[in-house]
Amino acid sequence: QLYPTEETKQVLRLSLTEFSLPKFYLLFGISKVKSAAVIAFRSSYRDRSFSPGSYERETFALTSLETVTEALLEIMEACMRDIPTCKWLDQWTELAQKFAFQYNPSLQPRALVVFGCISKRVSHGQIKQIIRILSKGLESCLKGPDNYNSQVLIEATVIALTKLQPLLNK
Repeated sequence: QLYPTEETKQVLRLSLTEFSLPKFYLLFGISKVKSAAVIAFRSSYRDRSFSPGSYERETFALTSLETVTEALLEIMEACMRDIPTCKWLDQWTELAQKFAFQYNPSLQPRALVVFGCISKRVSHGQIKQIIRILSKGLESCLKGPDNYNSQVLIEATVIALTKLQPLLNK
């Protein structure tokens, strides 16, 4: 059985403290609550007054997702140092890539951002696919500038390309 090193425990303590700060509530889209734990652990069968619409939902910005992903990546990498055979990051990257390249207006932009943030290597083929997605988003915006999903998709591809560009060969 493997135990975390003191360095890993320190990273986990600091991360938990940071996630407990009100500034992180905004990143998770719950800044208008007094306690994140109250929202997270409410059960619909115990508290019938709670429903997804009973508090005002906030939008979850892609830049917030980028920050949260990078924080989770830091935690994962700290834990992986203590587990030599750990494949968590490979599995996460594989799932993010799967959803990034699969059309889904709700998941695809988020998956693109996550894929960009957590990837340690990228192929020219993957970059081509992201550029195709960007192109489709731009085409859709030209047809109707009020298309919110296309704007989010464009923002996601720009974030992903910005993160992935340094990984490319010169």
